[in-house]
Amino acid sequence: MNWVDYREKLGLGFSDDGKATLLSKKIATFIAHGKINEHYSHNDYYRFCLMVGIDYREDFPVTKHIAAMFSKSKISIASIISYYVAFVNTQTECDDDHRRTLIGVLGNFLDDLGIQYEVYLDDDGIFVFPKGVKEFDDALVSEVLDWLIEYPTAEKAWSKALREYSESNAANASDVADKFRKTLETFFKEFFGNDKTLENNKAEYGRYLKGQCVPAEISNNLETLLQAYTNFMNGYAKHHDKTETKVLEYLMYQTGNIMRLLITLKSEESSNAD
Repeated sequence: MNWVDYREKLGLGFSDDGKATLLSKKIATFIAHGKINEHYSHNDYYRFCLMVGIDYREDFPVTKHIAAMFSKSKISIASIISYYVAFVNTQTECDDDHRRTLIGVLGNFLDDLGIQYEVYLDDDGIFVFPKGVKEFDDALVSEVLDWLIEYPTAEKAWSKALREYSESNAANASDVADKFRKTLETFFKEFFGNDKTLENNKAEYGRYLKGQCVPAEISNNLETLLQAYTNFMNGYAKHHDKTETKVLEYLMYQTGNIMRLLITLKSEESSNAD
């Protein structure tokens, strides 16, 4: 049980402001006393100051100054996270393993405080997006991202879609939805080994389900669901700018759900063949 859960059991909750204060202090302590000084130079510190718009203090221990900025912070949780990401991104001597360690530390802090953001590191850098239901995020977003390593083009498209989702708003909602459609289309092409559009791969999808002995009651329902998915994309996202942000989380989970299903079926097929 983490500290937030423990306090809630005692009837002592945290407001968002309280969580922001605690997050900033945890980050400040880690930066000031963690084993990161050998990776952080004055040049990195200067780049960080330029990026986030704070005064550069040449005569000040660099990590101590950054830690002080966090410890005195009265800003939102999202802003604190963005400052930390900037801190990681400006470390020129930081290798991928160390960068993942730093991102892992942030993820642990967020989980410990019950702050609903997910942090990812991919080839294009770090991106953060709000969590939904933990069970859905783990099964339909995080695990799928890992499983797509065998489908590199789809993996890149999924990462790009998630990154766009993290910055979604009313103005770009249809673009974000279309990124999910393109992810599924790209995945189908790699999975079925063809160059068909999403609509033209619906029959392949149905045949594959039946070939894996998925009961007709379920496979027919899944085909109908895919038809509804493509109809929505064509009617709201792909050809028209009518998507609302409130449906984006569902589209994300549905995209992940279809990919997870096919990857799972193929994995079981390979296991049975062995």
